[in-house]
Amino acid sequence: MVDEARIENILGYKFVSSDLLTEALEAPGRAYTHQTEGGIDGNKRLAMVGDALLTLINFDMWYPSDQTRESAQNARQKYTSNVNLENCAEKFGIRAEILLNDVNISQGRVPRATSASTIEALLAAVWLDSNKDFQKVKEVALNLGIAKASV
Repeated sequence: MVDEARIENILGYKFVSSDLLTEALEAPGRAYTHQTEGGIDGNKRLAMVGDALLTLINFDMWYPSDQTRESAQNARQKYTSNVNLENCAEKFGIRAEILLNDVNISQGRVPRATSASTIEALLAAVWLDSNKDFQKVKEVALNLGIAKASV
């Protein structure tokens, strides 16, 4: 099962609802063969919210600067890309905590999109668990290196 304390240490955030943390780590399709929090979609609903939050975080840090809109777009592409998010999941060992579906298990791998969605879902889980405290989500993004204070 999930090592909640390990994930919380990585994120720098302590969850009130362990169900949100579990849902954030559930690969889509896992519900076909396992009891899940996120149903058939797994963490995809949370990931959609997390994707929007990550974009907002990066633009929010860019706006006070005197940098161009192009630099903001470039930073957004860099920090929100599936490659970057997959690297983040690998770097911090989060991939090892993802609750895979049976297809992923039989293939013996975690797909890039699953890793990326999990990082986004974790941001959304923090957002919801913290009663939508944007600053807490921002801190988690900075801790994971998927946002930079000065874009």
